[in-house]
Amino acid sequence: MPLVPPVLDSRTFQQLVDRALQRIPHYTPEWTDYNLSDPGVTLIDLFAWLTELMFYQLNRVPDLNYIKFLQLIGLELQPAQPAVADLTFSPQPNANVAPVPQGTQVGGQPSGGGQQVVFETQEGLDLIRLALTDVRVFDGAAYADVTDANGTGGATYRPFGWVPQVGSALYLGFSQTDPPTTGTLFPQDMRFCLFRPASTQTGQAQSAAGAESPATPPVQIAWEYRPSATRWKRLNVLRDDTVAFTRGGYVLVQGPADPILTTEANREGERIWLRARLVSGAYPSRTPPEIDALRPNTVSAKQLTTVHDESLGLSDGRPSQVFRLRQQPVIADSLQITVAEPEETTPWKHVPDFLSSGPDDKAYTLDPATGEIQFGDGNNGRIPVDGSEVVAVVYQAGGGAAGNVAAGALTTLPSPVAGIASVTNEQPAVGGRDQQDLEALKQQAPAELRRRSRAVTTEDFASLADEAGSVARATAIALAHPDHPGVEVAGAVTVVIVPDADEVPPIPSDGLIHEVCQYFQQYRLITTELFVKGPAYTQVKVHAAVSAHSYAAFDAVSEQVQDAINHYLAPLTRDTPSAAPVPPATSATTVQAGTPVETPPAEVIGGWDFGRDLHPTNLYSVILGVADVVSVDSLALTVGTQPWDQLEEPVALPPDGLFYGVDHEITVTPEQDL
Repeated sequence: MPLVPPVLDSRTFQQLVDRALQRIPHYTPEWTDYNLSDPGVTLIDLFAWLTELMFYQLNRVPDLNYIKFLQLIGLELQPAQPAVADLTFSPQPNANVAPVPQGTQVGGQPSGGGQQVVFETQEGLDLIRLALTDVRVFDGAAYADVTDANGTGGATYRPFGWVPQVGSALYLGFSQTDPPTTGTLFPQDMRFCLFRPASTQTGQAQSAAGAESPATPPVQIAWEYRPSATRWKRLNVLRDDTVAFTRGGYVLVQGPADPILTTEANREGERIWLRARLVSGAYPSRTPPEIDALRPNTVSAKQLTTVHDESLGLSDGRPSQVFRLRQQPVIADSLQITVAEPEETTPWKHVPDFLSSGPDDKAYTLDPATGEIQFGDGNNGRIPVDGSEVVAVVYQAGGGAAGNVAAGALTTLPSPVAGIASVTNEQPAVGGRDQQDLEALKQQAPAELRRRSRAVTTEDFASLADEAGSVARATAIALAHPDHPGVEVAGAVTVVIVPDADEVPPIPSDGLIHEVCQYFQQYRLITTELFVKGPAYTQVKVHAAVSAHSYAAFDAVSEQVQDAINHYLAPLTRDTPSAAPVPPATSATTVQAGTPVETPPAEVIGGWDFGRDLHPTNLYSVILGVADVVSVDSLALTVGTQPWDQLEEPVALPPDGLFYGVDHEITVTPEQDL
C-alpha cells in the first residue's frame, strides 16, 4: 500500500486557544475577562495563529523528505505526452498539388472549448491526385461492393471476404475527373492508412516480443496494378505496419508508373484499379481481418508546435541564470540551445542536473513543464559570458489531455498548402496526457522500489502498464495465453489495459497497445511471453419500473437512475476531488467568504473490478439510492443480447472482463397513497 506521511501535530487554531484559556485560572487567577475584546485574549489569538502556521510548515516536512527520497532513487514527474492523430488530406481536382511537407500544422478546437490545439505531421506526404471512388472485395467466387462501408465511419467490412483464401483480393478504383487530370497521378510512394473497428480490438492481443521487431504476417499480400489490359504488375511494399491487415496502421506501396483505365470487379465504367491480393498463407481460424476504412493520403501527426530560432535574452554574467521558453510544455529531447559568446557561437548540452558538471562544461537544465532553462553557477556548469545572446535554435512544445480531440475536429490549415482542398481527422486523437501530479508519483514509488526495474509479478506488470501511454487501469493475468483460452501456459502473461478515454466502453487502440508493448520491452524477462490486449466487455441493459415522489420530475429521476446504474457498472469512474486544504491565512494570502475556489479537473478513480461478478439484486440499492425514488417495482436485465431471468444468480465475468451499461429502460410512476 502507498506510504502515508504522518501528521506531526494536528492541533488546530481553536484547540490552541481553548488550551491557553484553560490554563489562565492556574497561572493568573485574577484574570477573569475572557471576552474577545480583552487585550490578553487578543494576544492568545495572535500566538495561536502563529503556532498554527508553524504546525502547518512542520507537517510539510514528511512530504519534503518523501520528495527528496524520490529524487535520490531517480523518480521524476512524467512530462505531458502529446496526442496522436491520423490526418487525411483531400487534393483539389485539376490543381497543381504540392507534397505535404513534414511539420505541416493543422489546428482544431477541443470539444470542451478552450484554446485551439495544433498538430504537426511527422512525415512528408506525397498525394494521390485521384479520388478513391470504388472499393470492392473478391472472396474467390464473387465481387461485393463495399464502397459505402469504406466511406462511412462505423460500418465495417472484411477486405478478403468472410473466408479468406488464396486469390481473394481488395480492389481500389480511382476515378479521373472530367476533364481528365494531367501530370503525375500517383506519387512514387503511396501511403494508405488502415482503420480497424473498435469492436475487433478488445479481444485481440499483441505480443510484446514483436514490439521492437516487425511481426511476421500470417499471409503474403501482393499489391498490383494494370499497366495493360491483359496483365497485372506487382508493386513493391515498402512498409506494412498493419501486418497483412491484422492491425491498424500504415501501408507504404510503390506508386504505379504507367497505369491505364480498365473495367474491373464487375464495375461499370473505367477506373484506374489497384488491388491487394492474398497470394499465400492463411489467417488463423475464425479471425479473418475486419477493417473500418482504408484511406489514401493520410499521415500521422502529433500535438506539437516546432519553434525555430527563439531568442531568450542576454546573459548578465551572474550564476544560475534562468531563461524561459515562450511555449510549454516542452519536449526535452527536441531542445537545442546555443550561446553567442564574443569568440564563438556554440551549442550547449542538456543535462538532468549539474552534479557532474565542471566549471567549463557548457551545460543547462530544463524544466519541461514550465519551459525554464537554468545555467550553471561557475563551479558546477559554466556561466554564459556577460552580454552573450541565448538562442533556442529549435524545440517542440505541446502535449496534454486537451489534445485528445474528437473525430473531425482538426480541419484548419494555418498555412495553406498548394492544391489541398481540405483536411480532417476521421478518428479521434489519442494518447494525450497531462503531466503527472505529485500524488500519482508518490503512489508509483513503492511499486518502483518493489519491482527494481524488472517486471516479474502480476503487480509489476499492472503498475508498469499504468505508467505507459494513456492507460487509466490495468491488470495482469498470469499463465494466460490469448491463443489458448482457459489453459494455463507456463511463462505467459496477458496484460489487460483500459485507456483513459470518454468512450463507452473505453477500448484501447492498436497504437496504444503497441505503445504499451514497446514500454514493456525494457522490463520484461526474456523468458516471459507477454501479451497486451483490451478488456472483454459485457453489455448490461437494465429494465426497471420505479416509483417516485409525486412532486418529483419523472424525466429527471429516470435520467438520474440511468446515470447511477452506469456509474455502478462503469469500467472507469471519474470524480472531481475536493479542493486541497488551504494553508492558514497570512498577510500575503487571505481567503474571504464567498471567494470562488477553482475546482480541480475530474480524475479517474477506478471502476468495476476486473473479473468481478455482478449480483443483479445489488441494483436495487443502487436505484433506491437515487433522490426521490421510493421503491423499485420491477427489475430485469439483458446481458449482451440475452435476457437474464434469474436475478438471484450472479452474472459471471472472465478474469479479463468488465461490464458497462447502455440504453437502460427506466419507467417512473408516482408513488401510490395507501
